[in-house]
Amino acid sequence: MQKTFYLVTTLIEMSECVSDSHTLCTTIEKAEKAFKEEIRTSRENFFGRSGEFLIDIWGCQEWRTEDGYGYTVSIEEIEPK
Repeated sequence: MQKTFYLVTTLIEMSECVSDSHTLCTTIEKAEKAFKEEIRTSRENFFGRSGEFLIDIWGCQEWRTEDGYGYTVSIEEIEPK
């Protein structure tokens, strides 16, 4: 039986800066917790700025300002081969 892992990815785009991070989790519960925390900390970068959600579903959230800056956080299921 293969073990399934979950990769939480974050992309933050601000002005001239692009930042990304990846967190490998061993359970879906840990991935969901990491997902929520990444969203919380990503939103802090845009405190006080208006924007809208382009995607807001389980496992993926993308939020952007009017000038196109924002963040994307997602969970990806990985099965090693």
